[in-house]
Amino acid sequence: MSDIDINLDELLEKAGNKFLLSNAAAGRAKQIIEGSLPYVNHFDPNNPLVTALREIADDKIKIKILAGPTNKPKDSGKKDKETERPSILESLAKGAKKKVEKIEKGEKKK
Repeated sequence: MSDIDINLDELLEKAGNKFLLSNAAAGRAKQIIEGSLPYVNHFDPNNPLVTALREIADDKIKIKILAGPTNKPKDSGKKDKETERPSILESLAKGAKKKVEKIEKGEKKK
């Protein structure tokens, strides 16, 4: 099998788009460079990228799109008021507000 035997249209059909194909081939080529054995018998020892493309063409490598986490907490945006501690600024602001209310009440009593 020569380099011409790798059909680009067939590879794009298996990958979905050029971006996924290039990322999958580059990732597999990196694995081959680091010592992983090729999954095809007709590999090119001098060109791991061609070997990776041949593996994809022979369906030895499957390209999957991984989705993000699907189990999100239902009330992720809401916090429990019992467990939530006010920030220092909030507590200072509340304390100042109470002092103003006390002063206003004192003036009204006079």
